[in-house]
Amino acid sequence: MPALTATPHAAGAVSPITDARVAAVFDYWMGKAAGRGLPRRRDIDPVDIPKLLPILMLVDVLPSGRYRYRLIGTENADAFGMNATGRYLDEVLPGLEYKTHVLALYDECVRLRRALYSESLFISPQHGGPERHIKVVFLPLSDDSEWVNQVLVAQVFLYIDHAMRQRHFLEARPFNEIAHVLL
Repeated sequence: MPALTATPHAAGAVSPITDARVAAVFDYWMGKAAGRGLPRRRDIDPVDIPKLLPILMLVDVLPSGRYRYRLIGTENADAFGMNATGRYLDEVLPGLEYKTHVLALYDECVRLRRALYSESLFISPQHGGPERHIKVVFLPLSDDSEWVNQVLVAQVFLYIDHAMRQRHFLEARPFNEIAHVLL
């Protein structure tokens, strides 16, 4: 099995991550990975990053290939319209197209053992314009250096249509992924 490693951007490369909090989580994860492969769950200390906790999620990677929310930060629970802690992603993600997309992002992060950044615009069916913008980074964790057993996720929601707050898991919406970058 190949060594599990975090891959930093090339020197001088501009990061695709444009949200300061998401970038701070990525930088923290990179610091924990420095020189020894992927970080372990125990390397991530909430005391180090208290202001980032509301945008974080910790997702278990189960041997069956399913994903389960272990922890969900308050901003994400509010945006989802529910606290999905303890629930399987495939049971709570709305709409077949969106569910397939999100699960594929997790699969890619886990399979390649690499951080993955994605942005999506959600489109209002009523007026055809964007109503929310999501920026998210998926950060693999491995406790045994053999397989990715958890994914640390930092996700922010930017609202163009404020009526969509607290509705993310409650209403399936068309979306367009506008950024997809392995880090």
